[in-house]
Amino acid sequence: MSALAHATVFEDTARIARKLPLGEELGLLHPGGVFPLIEDVDRNERALIIGMFVLRPARRGWSGPLLQDGRPRSMYEVEEWTFNVRGVDGGWLIAGGNPLDAYRLALQYGLADAVLVGSNTVSKEGVDHGSYRGYLWQPYGPVKWPQVASADPAILDKILRLRRHWQDNGWLSPRPYPAQIVVSQSGEHKSGTPDIFDARIFHDRHPDGSAIEVLVLTSESGAERMRDRANARGLAGSVRFLAASPSGRPAELDIAAAAGLLRSRHDIRIANHDGGATVLSKFSEAGVLPQINLTLMKGRSVYEVLSTTDRLPAPQRDEIASAFDQRRQLFWSGNHKLPARLHPAYVITDGGDGVVVTFDAREIRGL
Repeated sequence: MSALAHATVFEDTARIARKLPLGEELGLLHPGGVFPLIEDVDRNERALIIGMFVLRPARRGWSGPLLQDGRPRSMYEVEEWTFNVRGVDGGWLIAGGNPLDAYRLALQYGLADAVLVGSNTVSKEGVDHGSYRGYLWQPYGPVKWPQVASADPAILDKILRLRRHWQDNGWLSPRPYPAQIVVSQSGEHKSGTPDIFDARIFHDRHPDGSAIEVLVLTSESGAERMRDRANARGLAGSVRFLAASPSGRPAELDIAAAAGLLRSRHDIRIANHDGGATVLSKFSEAGVLPQINLTLMKGRSVYEVLSTTDRLPAPQRDEIASAFDQRRQLFWSGNHKLPARLHPAYVITDGGDGVVVTFDAREIRGL
């Protein structure tokens, strides 16, 4: 059996507006499975924006049974869901090398018209530093990770064939790869941090040689502030700005209006929002984050994964672990548990650590 195999264990059909097929090839990994949407893209006049994160409990692992009386309940009792640890930024530590998480990341990138990312995340994770290559929010990245590549070296081709099938049915725009959308209300460059325009997404090309499509979602003032910096890096004409400000308030970004503009001006039907947590919360507050797909890791806690990982030199690992409580970043405000108003609509599991939950987030405002 493939390490990427998984199964549906819960479904609330009343909360799912559309079930998109996984096709014959990827359907072998998820027999009878679908890609559920909380809103129907055929009827939407705005982009369907889907939040996505991988979370793991901070210090105490999630060990309770996934289902109780046929419903997913124990995940709501977990304390301190964690999405990041400062100093080892990114989801790799939280995921702990789980194959299902990496596969789902590639799948969600591959089956979207665009991937949205906050400017802070782009400057942290998208810029080359040392031997580390800046991250690209594209499907051909995660499929190269060992846990996916060793399980199925042809998985990218299968994802892209399914992408074309969805395009033929009008569920996605004709883009061969998802556009990259960088979100920055102010457009300011914080001193001491890399400029977003040094990120790889602005300079690299796709495997087929085509340019990466980048759109900067910002305010009117932010667009004015960023154009000169983009031009100074030779990006004039290759970077587009979508300025969405309320009338008479040029320094503000109207996120609610932007979701409609992404659909009407740029034909973005499905967009995955890959963080960070602050900008994701802003979309939730604006009422344009109806769906959140969370990979919730069972078993070990973040602290346990950090303490045993061989991907960090021992001195760095020990230093971060010694200040873990100050470095961990908790996902949900308040008591840091998943709120009861975040309703599960679809749950899949690999039978081990990986649990992917599609949540109906329409009752939620802010993270």
